[in-house]
This record gives sequence, C-alpha cells and structure tokens, in this order.
Amino acid sequence: MKIHLLHGIHTDLTNPVVSGLVPYLEKSGIQVMHPDYGYILSVETRRINPMVEGILTPYIETGDILIGHSNGCAIIYDMLYALSEKKVIPAGFIFINGALEQRITIPDGIGWGLCIYNEDDTITEVAKIAAMLGTAPRTWGEMGHAGYIGTDPRIENVDAKHQPGMPPVSGHSDLFTAANLPAWGSWIENYITRKLCAS
Repeated sequence: MKIHLLHGIHTDLTNPVVSGLVPYLEKSGIQVMHPDYGYILSVETRRINPMVEGILTPYIETGDILIGHSNGCAIIYDMLYALSEKKVIPAGFIFINGALEQRITIPDGIGWGLCIYNEDDTITEVAKIAAMLGTAPRTWGEMGHAGYIGTDPRIENVDAKHQPGMPPVSGHSDLFTAANLPAWGSWIENYITRKLCAS
C-alpha cells in the first residue's frame, strides 16, 4: 500500500503546497509517493493531464490511496477510471480544493472518498468557467469552492472553513500554510488511519 500525492498547476516539488503533507502522512507508516511531473500552466492541462495520467497509472496498485490538490484531483479522477478498466482499485482518495465538477461519479469498488473545500476558494470557480469555455479539461469545476453535491454515499464533504476544532481554511491553497498545515496534516493522516482500520 502507498499514498500518492498529486499537485496542481503553477506548482512543483519545491513548493510546500501538497508536498508539505509528506511528513504528516509518513506518520501513518505508509510509503508516500510524490511524483515530479513539473510546473504546469492552466492552458496546458488539456494536453498534459492525459500524459501525466498515462505515466502514473502503472505505478498505482489495488489498495493505494490517492491525494490531490486542485488539478491534481482532475488527474486522479481520470486515473480512477483508467485503473478500474485494469481491475486496479484504490482504497480511497482525498480531493483538496479540487478543480472538479461537483457531481462526479466514481467507479465501483473504491471504498471511500473525501472532498475538502471552502467557500473562499475562488480559483475553482474560475476553473468551472474555464471548463465551460473549453480552455480546460471538461471535468474541471468548482468542487474546491462548494464541495461534492452528488449522491454517492462513499464520498464525504469537509468544509475546511467551518470544521469544528480545526483552524479555518480560506482560499485555494490556505490548508498548506504554516498556520494551518500542522493541524490539517495530522487531521488528514488520522482520517486515513480511521478509514483503513474500518475496512
């Protein structure tokens, strides 16, 4: 079992967005993979996302956990279907401020999904407009702003601005700031541990 972290656009491995989660997730005892697929511009996603998906999919195994931020969630979403066709079923996924349509459907077999969002994420509102204009992947949307609104009981929403006992998150990447990451990194690691213990 491994945890795979996928970053979004305008980010690479030198940026603490997403990579800052690594030391918290490693406390679970699970190996954390954080592939370096470089700095991507929004206008490149329609071309680059399928390439990244094709490169990373062979490294995912049944039972792995996928965690993405922003466009990393869009990459993961398409990977879930590519993996399903190969009969490779991840245990679960976490979308942090996902640039994804709010009514996504996921393949059978995946045990759980978590969407972390906050109402101040205006970037994913722009993502929805970009998808409507055809300048971004068709799956882009405002999940990071308003959460998941589909009917799949396997997918849980967490409003990071109003989560009891946690520092409020406000904006597209605010979860990864020095003020918020210690609490939220530990929270995410504990969430994964609970899900694995329950399965």
